[in-house]
Amino acid sequence: MNEASSGNHALEALSGPWARAREAVGQLGAKGAAKHLARRALRLLRGRDSYRIILIALSRPRPTPAAAAAAGHHTFHFASADELARLHRRGTPGINPWDVEATLRHDCRCLLQLDGEQLVGYTWVCTAPLIELRWGLHFNMPDDTVYNYNGYTTPPYRGTAYQGLRHLQLLELMKGEHKTRLMGFVDDTNHRSLRGVEKSGYQRIGTLSGVHRGGIKHFSLSVEDAAWSEAVRMGTRQRNAARAAASLPAPERTGYGAATPAPAVDAAAPR
Repeated sequence: MNEASSGNHALEALSGPWARAREAVGQLGAKGAAKHLARRALRLLRGRDSYRIILIALSRPRPTPAAAAAAGHHTFHFASADELARLHRRGTPGINPWDVEATLRHDCRCLLQLDGEQLVGYTWVCTAPLIELRWGLHFNMPDDTVYNYNGYTTPPYRGTAYQGLRHLQLLELMKGEHKTRLMGFVDDTNHRSLRGVEKSGYQRIGTLSGVHRGGIKHFSLSVEDAAWSEAVRMGTRQRNAARAAASLPAPERTGYGAATPAPAVDAAAPR
């Protein structure tokens, strides 16, 4: 291989990362791009068997006027198992056999957005009270919340921010089940998805990190908004509200073995 050929290969190897870096600067600005690069560097330091995800929640979707206008004749409905099977046979990205099984057996639903017979996109949610995020770590979901774990817009319909419109339709369709919030997560280095969920109205509620070393999985959870859901099955917020309403003083502990109830775990808070 001559010098010119070697130089060309080196330029080709650099062109991919350089193009991605330019894209990040264009979308995030200099400050946002610097944060994105720092997150990628930290991920390399943590090692391949690690992750850091940003936990997000949505109660007030913000679909753009352009998306609402463009979707004026579109229809939205939850897919049946037969519809999902047909989409899978057509090779629709993200529609897999296990997704069909999840719809039938695991309280999962797929909201379809259609332009006539043409698929515009879909959004997956799970209404189960217990969901697995990563590596066997489960979250106990508040009663008013559903887990939003996947979304997709077909290439011809991208650029119109339809995802936010589907989030609004999801909550409208599930209002009768007293579901008023969506919860999900995004990998902290996925700047495209981070921008997308921010545009949709999602709020950051915390971060979850995991590292797998020596056969042991280590987790670290940081919650930035402990009251991100008002629905509490039983916990400190519920007890304190009841005491305040009854104007009763909080019980005092007088020593070991005092006959006072132990603090209950807030079942709605992420663990």
